[in-house]
Amino acid sequence: MLVGNRNNQPRPYKMGVFNLVSLALFVIGSFAAHEPNPTNEENSIGKKWVVLVAGSSGWNNYRHQADICHAYQIVKENGIPESHIITMMVDDIAYNYRNPTPGKIINQPNGKDVYKGVKIDYKGKDVNKKNFLKIITGDKTGMRSIGTGRVIKGGPLDRIFINFVDHGSTGLLSFPNDYLYADELNNAFNSMHGNKTYHKMLLYVEACKSGSMFDNILSENTNIFSVTAAGPRENSYACYCNSLYDNWYYYVCLGDVFSVKWMEDLDKHTSKLTAWRRTIFNDFRVVRTNVTTSNVMIYGDLEVGHEKLSSFIGYTGNGADHSPDVQQSSEFNMKNTISSRDVYESNLQYELAQDELSLPESLNLSAELRQNNEMRSVIDSVFRKIYLEVMKARPDIKSEIGEYDKPNNLKLNMAMFPCYRSILNQISDSCFSLPQNPYVLDHLTVFANMCVVDDEIHQIVESIVIQSCSDVPKDITDVQ
Repeated sequence: MLVGNRNNQPRPYKMGVFNLVSLALFVIGSFAAHEPNPTNEENSIGKKWVVLVAGSSGWNNYRHQADICHAYQIVKENGIPESHIITMMVDDIAYNYRNPTPGKIINQPNGKDVYKGVKIDYKGKDVNKKNFLKIITGDKTGMRSIGTGRVIKGGPLDRIFINFVDHGSTGLLSFPNDYLYADELNNAFNSMHGNKTYHKMLLYVEACKSGSMFDNILSENTNIFSVTAAGPRENSYACYCNSLYDNWYYYVCLGDVFSVKWMEDLDKHTSKLTAWRRTIFNDFRVVRTNVTTSNVMIYGDLEVGHEKLSSFIGYTGNGADHSPDVQQSSEFNMKNTISSRDVYESNLQYELAQDELSLPESLNLSAELRQNNEMRSVIDSVFRKIYLEVMKARPDIKSEIGEYDKPNNLKLNMAMFPCYRSILNQISDSCFSLPQNPYVLDHLTVFANMCVVDDEIHQIVESIVIQSCSDVPKDITDVQ
């Protein structure tokens, strides 16, 4: 198996989203003194539905399933019935041969087992884009004989919370074998809105460039509000990397900064009054302040931000100030915080630096790292060749698109996605599977830019892709 990544520092998102955040902070300040009065609202807002998705696979992505398992524990403890929690995760971590504590998953050093009691509805190959979209749109017939078959059976008074944790790139989120594009997700939302299958919806999305799924795309008047781990042009970060637990080293990252911050902060707010009063904007303000590795962003209908977070994720207060089972980690050791793009290589190099490996183990890991870097070079060569040929055919758009290594920052729009999807599908068909090689995610922006500038350029690009990949090995996989 090949995995890896390349160094890439996050670039703060400027202008449009920056203004949006400023507006949001203004709104937060304006309502800081407003506190909802206790009423019977919790019993009058309809049902609560929770969809939890870890869209990756493999030991190197341990943190994604750990985040989702932690979220499961939170919403379950908050009183959301199991029948209204739908969970998608490949489930190849808890009993992975590399897990030093088989059957357990932790989300922080010396943390509690968050895997215990998690009911997983869709595992393995059932974790894919088509199933996810059917689940949230309530396509019960389409999910028949797949996993538990459960979908959101929402109505006009119901509230939906979606927590999606995975890899991402410009305008897309990744599943193990396919991509979920921003227009596909937005079309699903429009269908749900038209069919009145929800009253209000909240999304927490953990992925690199996760803001690009919503910026200039998500409507501001459909009662949907999204909080993302990063802006449209920057990476999210992993944390608790290479941690020690019960004298065992986890040569992976146990969590993601944004996910861990929002969940650990909620873990400690078990005072009934404090948790009940907390709005989504309150939560955003706290988490955005605590996450310093990327810019936590907000999109969509700002009115939803004034809603209580508990109206989406539930709450059962016990009057205590702090839970004795939860450790608080107010500050990360930055040495153990890594850009999600660099997790594999960093963890592997750390493992190689330890004295615990036998000579054969060390040689095998070194060979794996070397082969991964060789395959990265192949991918880079193919992408660069495609880019240069397209620029040769269309020199008039180069200044708008930018260089291959430094593409310009262009806003996405709904019209560009058929072109974008067509180009990426052609690369997967003619060269190598993009979804199965996470390393490519940091190099897709230039193709998105082509389609922003000319949404019919795929007709030229596709023929260039076929020519450029005529002698490329088709079995390249798991390069990260």
